[in-house]
Amino acid sequence: MVSVLLCYPAVFQTDSPAATGLRNVPKHVWTSTTEVEDERPADVEVRQVWVHGDYMNAIDRRVLREALYIQQSLIGSGFDDLDQKGDEEECIATRPGQKWGFHSPLMYWNCSKEALDQDNDLLATINSHVDAQSALNLTLRPSTVFAGKSFAKTKLRSADALVITMFDKTSFGLGEAWNSRSQRLAQTLSPEWSLFPDDGQPAKSHLYEFRFKPMTLSDDLFLAASYLVTAGYVIMRMMQLRAMKSWFGLLVTIGAKVGEVFS
Repeated sequence: MVSVLLCYPAVFQTDSPAATGLRNVPKHVWTSTTEVEDERPADVEVRQVWVHGDYMNAIDRRVLREALYIQQSLIGSGFDDLDQKGDEEECIATRPGQKWGFHSPLMYWNCSKEALDQDNDLLATINSHVDAQSALNLTLRPSTVFAGKSFAKTKLRSADALVITMFDKTSFGLGEAWNSRSQRLAQTLSPEWSLFPDDGQPAKSHLYEFRFKPMTLSDDLFLAASYLVTAGYVIMRMMQLRAMKSWFGLLVTIGAKVGEVFS
């Protein structure tokens, strides 16, 4: 896998989604996800809705307005049984002790229709606020609030879907309230939009277990050895090229490009 990453051309194409995604991968842990079949209680419940426009054109004012309507229909100003309620005027404000919250691309405009309508450059706003944090201390990176992304170097260029996510750690759960609002949304949504499923009710839920394992010294040594072996192989093959005037200069260029991608 390390050899493939080093030799695959996408590493050197800074406008490639594959290369851009490498910047968001944690460098200090292994992460694994496993679906769990039994009925154990979940530590956090996740509800999610994707809003699509035309292909790769989700960052469109009309699509964003409809996404804001959907968000307000499903989440609104909070839930009746909670003391900590959301405020659509300050939807990214931190609220101490909050056990539920949401993550949304509308947070780039503080969930405000007025701010969205007055924005003359939607992409510039998104790319200039990628370090902002939501009330759940989640960074508003495009990789977390968009699906089907396209990048030009480090800048988001387009996306295929807007992703609105609700996280629930309350003891009583908000699933029933979310499902009820989803059902009402299915009945009131404009006919020009399609909802899947049609009734707004998912067929089933899935339970996943996430594991974060810190990298040990052995892991670091293994990765370092893999990179050294791969680098040695590349140098050896480059030295065998007859038409190469300066294999050392090419090696320096490759190293500079790798450093640019991972910086």
